[in-house]
Amino acid sequence: MKIFAKHFRISQISELITEKKIIRKDILLTNVSELKEANENSVCFFENEKFLDALKSSKAGLIFVPTDFNENIKPNSNLIFCNHPYYSFMKFVKIWLESEATPAKSVISEKAVISETAIIGKNVIIGHNTVIKENVEIGDNSVIEDNCVIGKKVRIGNNCHIYPNTTIYEECIIKNNVIIHAGCVIGADGFGYLPLEGKQQKIPQIGNVIIENDVEIGANSTIDRATLGSTIIGRGTKIDNLVQIGHNCKIGEDSVICAQVGLAGSTEVGNRVYLAGQVGAAGHLKIDDDAMIGAQSGIYNNIPKNARYLGYPAIDASLQKRIFAVQRKLPEIVKFINKEMKKAKKED
Repeated sequence: MKIFAKHFRISQISELITEKKIIRKDILLTNVSELKEANENSVCFFENEKFLDALKSSKAGLIFVPTDFNENIKPNSNLIFCNHPYYSFMKFVKIWLESEATPAKSVISEKAVISETAIIGKNVIIGHNTVIKENVEIGDNSVIEDNCVIGKKVRIGNNCHIYPNTTIYEECIIKNNVIIHAGCVIGADGFGYLPLEGKQQKIPQIGNVIIENDVEIGANSTIDRATLGSTIIGRGTKIDNLVQIGHNCKIGEDSVICAQVGLAGSTEVGNRVYLAGQVGAAGHLKIDDDAMIGAQSGIYNNIPKNARYLGYPAIDASLQKRIFAVQRKLPEIVKFINKEMKKAKKED
């Protein structure tokens, strides 16, 4: 349960919510919660039938429900009817959070180390022990939390939030409205070596990383700088925790990359691609727009548009599911074959 400092009466939120409503009682709303823990001052949502019992017993004061919801299931409740209850509920939560937010003020810790050549925008917050090196640019309303290291010539745009213990190497570019969670490393050297005379010779990594607007990167993820040129994360893409993106990769717009995905160097990912957890991709291949790759899949070839791939190696998901079904029967099949082979030997 999340309790807010600012409270709303239901009568106050009518102008904020345009969906169809049934308001039976004007009450004070103080919190958001799950259905089972709600009280008469809670706002909740109902979308999945498996939570119907929790809905029936819930004491919630206001519930976001589907447009086809039967109001007789909760005859005494305040209801808001939505095409997507969870999404509408979260939009309301966002409005609530923003109503509580205090205007940003520039707060720079005395324990931060900031180069005289750095350019810091308006209303920037910089935490304890953060190091801002030479010729860094930080835009308005951005937050750099404790123990971060921002390398030389890094550019960070407006309204960014860099969480603690993040390192951004030199010359990387972070555009506007970017969120980078704790422990990330942006712009470390790509994994580039050339075997020569019996030794691995390091190839200089002299490119950078460009993170476009509205990207969010989960905790402890790493994005390597390009050997030459740029590793690029496209606008609106969301990256989960513990993801590794290799040098010179290019990720399109509005893609989703789940936890523990690993992309080898020069992998190209299109727009609106979905990579589920622990997907691994060999380098120098393309995953085209709107493809979806199932968890723990291994990608060794290009993936076409709108494809649904699964497995190791990844193949068309419908075929892979048929293979999985057959694999469960393999012991019986082997037993049958062995029996038939023995029978054939006796007949010989």
